[in-house]
Amino acid sequence: MLFIVFILLLSMVEPSVMHGLLGAVILTLFKYLDTFVHELGHYLAGKLMGYPIKLVVIGDRKQLWSADIFGTSFIFCYGFGGLTFIESGKKASRLRHSIFALGGVMFQTSVIGIIYFTLGIGSEHNYYLPLLFIVLNAWTIIVSLYPRDFVRYGKFYPSDGLLLKRILQAKTPADIGL
Repeated sequence: MLFIVFILLLSMVEPSVMHGLLGAVILTLFKYLDTFVHELGHYLAGKLMGYPIKLVVIGDRKQLWSADIFGTSFIFCYGFGGLTFIESGKKASRLRHSIFALGGVMFQTSVIGIIYFTLGIGSEHNYYLPLLFIVLNAWTIIVSLYPRDFVRYGKFYPSDGLLLKRILQAKTPADIGL
């Protein structure tokens, strides 16, 4: 908050500073939208595979608001990152787990393609926002496919890449540990 006040005061002296503030706001909104699209991909893939989806969390800080949609709680928080919680049940298989793990990236890539071509890439009048969206999506895809654990709410959760690694190394679907 103090940073925004500082930028607003600075913009009285140098008006071009507001462009930087506007750029930061647009970048933040794109990143949040990017995370939402990614988690929506996991949600849709999980539903397609027949998994009951308990919870979808967008963000990693204090909760802004929540909604129950089709029996799933969607929680929207400050910050970036997201989690989609499933109940694996008895229908688990390597293929089903793999589709769920890659659902975020697959859906995100589809949305990137649609937005990329819809917004007129290649036009000399409209290249900045689609390019920014592509870079943010590429960054999210790379980070989510990097195999690592991350801590959220005091627990360890696998990234999409680590989940895929566990799926490939598991002898049975029960060894995956969803």
